Amino acid sequence: MATPLRLTLYHGAWGRHDDGHWTFHRKPSDLGYTILVKPTETAEDLETLIRDHYKLKPETPMVMSYHPPDSMLEPDGTRRPPITLMTTSQVETMMHIRSWFAELKLCVSSSSEDVAHYQFLTETTFSVGGLSDKEFVASKEILEEVFNEKELVVMYRAHLEIEKAKKDQRERGRSSGVSSPPLGEEAPPSSPTVSEE
Repeated sequence: MATPLRLTLYHGAWGRHDDGHWTFHRKPSDLGYTILVKPTETAEDLETLIRDHYKLKPETPMVMSYHPPDSMLEPDGTRRPPITLMTTSQVETMMHIRSWFAELKLCVSSSSEDVAHYQFLTETTFSVGGLSDKEFVASKEILEEVFNEKELVVMYRAHLEIEKAKKDQRERGRSSGVSSPPLGEEAPPSSPTVSEE
């Protein structure tokens, strides 16, 4: 039987700076928590340990991720996205790294917004399917009453994608010197040009 190893958990959200570097922002109340993890731990068992510690319901969206040591991130360093744990083989790989790198930290994000933001930053594919029968409303409080937590991840992610598309469109308009209409609106017809012969 493999000896369990100590692994430090941090709870919060990932962010990516303008220069591309990733950092994990811990919740103000989070001081880090050490758990014992077997080198052969399954992804499901690790998730259960974490949910139990943070008192997260099974339906609460959650992401487990980590950055390997800097020596493994060359030449990009922390510009490389974190590694998301979804399978048992990924957990085993992380625990192999942990066996020789004691400072390895497992980062946990658990709110709908934080999970959606992480998926957005890592450009995880997503689908809005299955939400068409629900009413879309602007108020966050109403959204939280209408949608369950997993559906909220998709809603927040869709919002981030729309905002990014708007920003990209504005920047393209600025760089070309042409004012772009807001996303979803048509450009006003341009006045016809008259060529002189």
